[in-house]
Amino acid sequence: MKKFIGVYDDDVKLMNGIDEMVEERVEVEDVVTPFVIEELFEKLHVHSNIQFLAFIYAVLALIGTFAGLYYTFVIDYPLNIDGKPNLSLVFVILLFVLMVLTVVVLTTLTFFYQERLSPGKKLPFEYPGMHVDKFVVVVPPSYKEKAETIFRKTGAIDMKEIEVNA
Repeated sequence: MKKFIGVYDDDVKLMNGIDEMVEERVEVEDVVTPFVIEELFEKLHVHSNIQFLAFIYAVLALIGTFAGLYYTFVIDYPLNIDGKPNLSLVFVILLFVLMVLTVVVLTTLTFFYQERLSPGKKLPFEYPGMHVDKFVVVVPPSYKEKAETIFRKTGAIDMKEIEVNA
C-alpha cells in the first residue's frame, strides 16, 4: 500500500504544516516524532483512554493490594511484635509501592496492546532519522497534490511516496 510522506527537521515547521493541513482538510494518517508533542494530539483530535485506564488500574491495585496485605498481616500470619498493631505504617508504604508498580506495568502493557506493538514486529515504513531528529507526516496518496503544496510551503526537507507494510 502506498503512502505519501513529508519530512521536517524542526517541530515548529511541523506544527505549521499540521495547521495548514487541518485548514485545507488534508487527512493525516500518522505523524512520527522523536519526542511527544502535546499540541499535536489537540490539533489532530487524537484522544487516548490511557489516563482513564491508569486510574482504574490504580483503584483496582489499591483494593487488591490492601486485601492481600490485610489477609497476610492480620488473618493468615499475624505477628505480635512489641504490641505493635498488625496494620502498621509499613502497610501504607507497601500499598503505595505495589500500586505504582501495578499501574506502570498494566499501563505499559495497555499501550503496547493499543499500538499493536510486540517484540520483533517490523515497522510499517522506515525513514533515516525518524526516531532521532526527523518528523515524518504520513498522508494518503489521494491527498498527494494538496499535501505536496503544503509541505513545500511550510519547509519540509523531503517528500516522497513510499510503500507501507500493512
